[in-house]
Amino acid sequence: MIGDLDYYKGLVVKCSHCALCEAVCPVYLEDMLETHVARARVDIIDQTLYKKSMPVTPRVREIINRCLVCTSCTQSCGAAVPVHEIIITARAALYDSQRHNLLHSYFTRAMMEQRGIKGLPALMLAAAQKLHIAPEGFPKVSLRTFDSLHHGSYLPEGKKRVKVAYFTGCATNTMDVETGVSVMKVLAHNGIEVVIPDKLMCCGIPALGEGDIKTAHRMVRNNIAVLSELDVDAIVTDCTSCGMMLRSESAKLLPADDPLLAKAVALSAKVFEVTDYLNTIGLAVEPGPLEESFTYHVPCHRGWTPTLSDAPLQLLAKIPGLKYRAMEEPEKCCGAGGAFFMEYSDLSRGIRKRKLDDITGTGAGMVISQCPGCRSYLSAGLGKGRKSVHPITLLRQAYGL
Repeated sequence: MIGDLDYYKGLVVKCSHCALCEAVCPVYLEDMLETHVARARVDIIDQTLYKKSMPVTPRVREIINRCLVCTSCTQSCGAAVPVHEIIITARAALYDSQRHNLLHSYFTRAMMEQRGIKGLPALMLAAAQKLHIAPEGFPKVSLRTFDSLHHGSYLPEGKKRVKVAYFTGCATNTMDVETGVSVMKVLAHNGIEVVIPDKLMCCGIPALGEGDIKTAHRMVRNNIAVLSELDVDAIVTDCTSCGMMLRSESAKLLPADDPLLAKAVALSAKVFEVTDYLNTIGLAVEPGPLEESFTYHVPCHRGWTPTLSDAPLQLLAKIPGLKYRAMEEPEKCCGAGGAFFMEYSDLSRGIRKRKLDDITGTGAGMVISQCPGCRSYLSAGLGKGRKSVHPITLLRQAYGL
């Protein structure tokens, strides 16, 4: 169970120091410090929290926190060591004794409670952006949120094929409403009834990444209770991080004797990223032509299903005239990592520069990605002339919706 040190005790020692994680860790590849490779982090966690042969110094805390939780190490590990879960559990063990930025904590918890930045936090952010003191790459908040515009059930155009629940993440709900609208329109156009559930909260991944297990647990319990009552064929989300949380992490936050665990496991089998779902069931309507070129930034949180990485390319290949121009390293991290880009801004911008150079080298007119954090952070670096959009946005354009 994530957050339980005893549970991971036997898994820590499985690390064979093969160095596969060295080739994929964005932090290590940027600063070239061995202590920031996953295998070193696991060793330090073993020595400080398990064997207690080393003290928990400020440097130890920095090493544990200076991680994007991108999961690349876990995905590449030949010994199947769940490195990101071990790091989160270590953060949880140190969470209560750690000095926290109160303003950041307030923003994060308020955002998760109401699925995005609303009310006073939204006004504070808008003021900070006007004064040019907001973090670079932080998107503007929409005046009208997705959940204020859409709720209830929406019947499709023509014959109904399936019925899905749409889990709208915090970013889509209050900062990228147009992506949510695109998802709704494209699903309806393909014969899919869409249910927008009430009373959902954030998926919980911002809290989980920081080691705030209590808050993440509360979000998970709420969402499982809401979603398990729905009579739907699938639960779709436009955000890969939300999808990872719903499909693979939520159940790991619940103890074995928790009555909600069985519901969480049953729900996980129904969770899809929206392009992956459409690619799986097939399009009901062929899209029209688009004379555009694009490149694809593959989001880090992709390992929860083997078909997610390829789904956007396979789906967009059905659009006549649309040209794909591949990056040399499409799966490399962009450096955003939730709040990482604010806490370690210099390091984050260095990681992003590698990605921006790769994007520029393709000559593509736009970048697609299923991660709203990646899209926002990349857009801030790309500047005018190029944009970063969800792949569903391109499909919506091809349909002329």
